Amino acid sequence: MYKNVPIIPLAVIGVIIAAITAGQALFIDWLPPADSVEAGRTFTLMWFLFWCSVVFFVIVTSVLVYAIWKWRASDDDLEDGPPTHGNTKLEVVWTAVPSILLVVVAVYGYIVLDRNEAVAADRVEVDVYAQQFMWTYGYPGAGVESGDLILPVNRQAQLNVRARDVIHDFWVPEFGIKGDAVPGITHTLWITPNKVGTYPVVCAELCGVGHSVMRSRVRVVSEQDYAAWLAKSATKVKNAAAASAAAEKLETAPGDAAAGKTVFEAKCGGCHAALGMEAGVGPKLAGINWSDEQIRTQVKNGKGAMPGGLVSGTDLANVVAYVQSIQ
Repeated sequence: MYKNVPIIPLAVIGVIIAAITAGQALFIDWLPPADSVEAGRTFTLMWFLFWCSVVFFVIVTSVLVYAIWKWRASDDDLEDGPPTHGNTKLEVVWTAVPSILLVVVAVYGYIVLDRNEAVAADRVEVDVYAQQFMWTYGYPGAGVESGDLILPVNRQAQLNVRARDVIHDFWVPEFGIKGDAVPGITHTLWITPNKVGTYPVVCAELCGVGHSVMRSRVRVVSEQDYAAWLAKSATKVKNAAAASAAAEKLETAPGDAAAGKTVFEAKCGGCHAALGMEAGVGPKLAGINWSDEQIRTQVKNGKGAMPGGLVSGTDLANVVAYVQSIQ
């Protein structure tokens, strides 16, 4: 039954279809550059799946095109085709080969996944926070936070991805890894960038009206530059904490009511009439009977129409002393 298989026409059709398919695959940049170890493995697996699919696509499509061309019935032919019995050997082959290929793909995929999720002892750990509509990166060991994700080249990074409001999705196309950020869940990703450069961070999950502008950057730098950046950032954090502690110490120290009256007149007198003795835009302060902490908190944070942070340090301590003096 299959002795007169039209080898030459099928081969010609197959070559044409294979050339068209291969041309689309090779001359279009379907995938971004693989700039991480994980992306290299993942993209290789994807191309393996693609070329296996191409083989079957070419075979099936070639037979289909030839059959349509060779045995297409005329418009006035309404008869049923002659009954034919299937070929057992052919059916076994076209069942066994895809089954074997599925097993190969499953094993290959497991190997890639296992290697991509193997945890390195010298990894960098970063907390990734997603919220409408920004990304924030925390470095737990150094107490540093950044708007850009800074990573050392050729060193694994463990990203603990979290969401502060709704579902987001962390995706760096060149790294070949993406993962959802879900409220209440920590999603761990492992990335080993192998090229110095700057890459876009994209939110790949519709997260609200500002989704399209939820962008950030990954800066992959040398190990030396990473260590220098981390040390410099940690020093800034410590200096800011020290300055804050010093300011708080000044704010909670006993103030001078006379000096506070001068500051109050300059900073607060526009809203609190008669230096707080009468109601104006702001309420009357005389007789409010607040504690030092209540006055300090109100001045620092503000409330309603009252802005916060108008005074700080020694001036704040003096203003507290003045308000206490008129109660």
